[in-house]
Amino acid sequence: MAALNMGVLPIPPEITERALTLCHPRDVASFSRTCRRARTLVYNSPDQYLWRQLFLLYPFDHIRNSSHWQYEYHAESHFDWAKELQRRIQAELIALSTHPRNEDLMVALETFVSVVRNASPVTRGNERVRSPSLLWVVDVLEASDLLRSPFVIQELEDGNNQTLSRLRSYLALTLDDFDDEEEGRLRAHRLRTRSRCYVYDLQNYRRSNDWGPFTETGEVDWVHAESIINVILGNLGELVQWADTRPPCGLEATRASSAPGATSRPPGDWAGIEGTWRRYVCFMDYRALYSFNFRNRAHPSLFDDPQFREATRLIELKLHLIDVENVPSFYALDRFPESHNPKYPTLYFAGTSWGIHGNEATVVGSVSMSDEGIVRWRFASVSEKRINWSSEGAQIGGVASAAGIIGTWTGPHHEREDPVGPFWLWKVADDHPSYMEALM
Repeated sequence: MAALNMGVLPIPPEITERALTLCHPRDVASFSRTCRRARTLVYNSPDQYLWRQLFLLYPFDHIRNSSHWQYEYHAESHFDWAKELQRRIQAELIALSTHPRNEDLMVALETFVSVVRNASPVTRGNERVRSPSLLWVVDVLEASDLLRSPFVIQELEDGNNQTLSRLRSYLALTLDDFDDEEEGRLRAHRLRTRSRCYVYDLQNYRRSNDWGPFTETGEVDWVHAESIINVILGNLGELVQWADTRPPCGLEATRASSAPGATSRPPGDWAGIEGTWRRYVCFMDYRALYSFNFRNRAHPSLFDDPQFREATRLIELKLHLIDVENVPSFYALDRFPESHNPKYPTLYFAGTSWGIHGNEATVVGSVSMSDEGIVRWRFASVSEKRINWSSEGAQIGGVASAAGIIGTWTGPHHEREDPVGPFWLWKVADDHPSYMEALM
């Protein structure tokens, strides 16, 4: 190693740095331990050129392209390239290790969530180019047993781990596969039952969480969000005729601007509202909902009854932006949450929706950016100047993501015994086949 030092360090540091960018970060760390001069070269560079190059060549998306990096790092100058790359490599090692500690698994889960959150958006002309950061997350999770580890399974069944539920919401069951088919079927059944219990428990809907998948502080309740996704995908799995009419799932669908037409949307429509949408709405028979909440005390046995059924409806919508002055007078403006980020002002929209049986309604609502960087949707179905249903939702992933919005609908007055149910709203191309054509 002394010979290596004598042979390398006399070379100008710029050339040495260039050579080190071709090495694995672990090898660079090893080189830094050979002597004081090597450590200074690796870790004390004021511009972090070496670690920035190692980060981008790993490869990962450039952090400045992320629409969320400002919420975590505030400015590129605050981004520690070495620390972030080391954190990601450590998460990979934890995921691939044989017997990781539970606290280490939590660190890895938090890292994967951060990587997904900070993936680069889709850009015009590059719609087919995939995100290296998201490819890395999928590769690591597929190569490891992290999502099937006893710790993760227990956390999943306990249903109170926000970080795990957030990652699973991004994945939307795309990596839920098991070598043992019977084991996979049993776990899927338990997961679906737990999710139904959460989604249809009326105690999870109150004024303090806006009767939606949110916490009392206004952040997304990711356990609730994941439960919504699980319920809807479970129902769609039983509807073979709608196999080609499903919301996009997987990490690529969470990227900002991945929705149809999002890369060419006008500047004023930062959320990509204008255009055609599809929406799945699920609900229980009201008698079953009432029994579950007020007679059975939310006992899961109801969902094990072979006679139990959930209804699933497919709805299409056409939405367009409106000025705040054009919001109908009967729909009070204080119903809408406000964006505090000037880059993402609150947008208002109206439109029409119609179901498979032709029943048409007017839709009015708003889109805003929360303080934690989550896009929130609030809208109502209206007929004859009366609000029939109120909906609260959160965008899965970045702004204008293909994954769309998941949320819950409730009665307009939020009374104690009002029905509730989950929905999934996602954008489709304006020239897409109608849902009637899709079912043929």
